[in-house]
Amino acid sequence: MPRIVDREERRRSSADAVFRVIGREGMDAVSLRDVAAEADLSMGSIQHYFSTKDEMLLFALNHMRARVITRFEAKLARMKNPSKRQYLRTMLNMLLPTDDESRQEATVNISFFASSVNNEQFRELLRQGYAGLLVAIELQLQAAADAGELREGMDSKTEAAQIFYTAQGLIGPVLLGVTTPRRAVALLDAHLDRIFRD
Repeated sequence: MPRIVDREERRRSSADAVFRVIGREGMDAVSLRDVAAEADLSMGSIQHYFSTKDEMLLFALNHMRARVITRFEAKLARMKNPSKRQYLRTMLNMLLPTDDESRQEATVNISFFASSVNNEQFRELLRQGYAGLLVAIELQLQAAADAGELREGMDSKTEAAQIFYTAQGLIGPVLLGVTTPRRAVALLDAHLDRIFRD
């Protein structure tokens, strides 16, 4: 009996192959042929799942977002009734390249960011992602403010923007070794200490 191929699973594994190629050689090296070889597929197979390189890259970018969300949800599930601060801290730490998986995702994200200068589809997907993260942080801080967990005088919208852009700004320095993941996490913790009550 022929083996049934799960189309979406094959597309996800191809997206993971895209990430490995980008991580080793950069975005310019990505081609349908290179990804087929990396995923151990024939060229015909990869073309069956993606008709163009851009279609493959857009799928990979969406897959990366789904991968991060799945990891975030798994971390939350291991926590018993996380506080709003713990929830927010976990979310922010997911943005930082602190292990092999998140380092790969950060490297891929920066590659897409650089390519988005000349690609409106990449730009729009990244804009949506950033906007969604910022709103999620704002909502969490607003809920904390409503519960009396923030220090006096804290504006949740302003604080959300500051901490989100701080986290984004730490990604490059961590990847380059200018600072360590531990130091980056400590800087975000210091920001949370400033806005949350003891």
